[in-house]
Amino acid sequence: MTAIKPYIPILRSRPAEMLALERMYPQDREQITPFIEFIMPPPKTDKDDRTKIVEDSRSKLLRQLSDVGVRLLKYCGREAVFIDVHLLDGDIRADAFESILSATNEVDLFSIPVVHIVPVIGTDADMATREVAVKYAKINDRGMCIRIDISHFKDENLVTHIDEFIKDSDLDIKNIDILVDLQIVDESTTAESVVGKLNRLPQIKSCRSFILTGGAFPKDLSEYPKHGNYQRERLDYALWQSVSNLITSRKPYFSDYTIQHPIYYGNMPGVNPSASVRYTNDTQWEIIRGEGLRNKKGAGFKQYLAHAREIIQQPFYKNADYSFGDSEINRIASQDEKTGNPQLWLNIGINHHLTLVAKQLADFREKIKQS
Repeated sequence: MTAIKPYIPILRSRPAEMLALERMYPQDREQITPFIEFIMPPPKTDKDDRTKIVEDSRSKLLRQLSDVGVRLLKYCGREAVFIDVHLLDGDIRADAFESILSATNEVDLFSIPVVHIVPVIGTDADMATREVAVKYAKINDRGMCIRIDISHFKDENLVTHIDEFIKDSDLDIKNIDILVDLQIVDESTTAESVVGKLNRLPQIKSCRSFILTGGAFPKDLSEYPKHGNYQRERLDYALWQSVSNLITSRKPYFSDYTIQHPIYYGNMPGVNPSASVRYTNDTQWEIIRGEGLRNKKGAGFKQYLAHAREIIQQPFYKNADYSFGDSEINRIASQDEKTGNPQLWLNIGINHHLTLVAKQLADFREKIKQS
């Protein structure tokens, strides 16, 4: 039986995000079921000429799929994990999905306990990708996750389409997870409107797990002036709390996009990223905005040293033992040479976020039990 945990963070298949998951402390990792969106990797460029591509994205992806089962086991352990491929190029999506799922199935053959990979499919997915998902959903009754985007609620026949898909695939609703993705959550997203949409889905009462996701982090930090400290409310978490209090049927599990924007825009080569830090607090994100790392006469990567030293002095900083990410902030603040880079600081921010939310939800559930 595949067990789904109460926190389902959506992570993309990039090293910084996968390592953030792997580096979670065991007691916190036990609280989550990761949801991994496979993306097209950036092309490999010549180390001496970054404009020269030596391996394109498609070739790189197909090469990386050869050991994807082993890598997923390394990053995710033997607990359940959702796999979604809708962000891959359409003409290779089904074949890539088959490769990922078959590779993880081969790992299962030599693993005790087995690795529970749950395929994810949207109601509007192409037939070839659907067939792959259904095939693997039936192996050891691992089941399947049906992903419903906010735009799908415009379809008056949505409920019928879900029922027909489950029936035609010869699946049991008790082995189906339903994830409703609100995508961008902002001040205009009300709990009442969300509950109204959820009440249209009778399937959430009997499915294996019911998950509500969305994200409130901005696309980038361009709205914030450089060299400043800012706060942004975690509207996605606040909305989930309000929906949970209002909904009269089954309460949803919490899911988010961590410290990332919910819409993925692909790789953006040639950008000059700012040396900025995102640190999740109980109700808001603490943002330290730096300047471009490649700015002429700028402070460059040394900005991260100042950011780390500033964070450990703030009341919102947990402590060095709180998470791997917090220990890294403390380590960087205590020396003068190793500043880290955008990938490491994304890893730090996501690892801290995953840890905080896992603890936050555990406390939330305990309060409900006591009330």
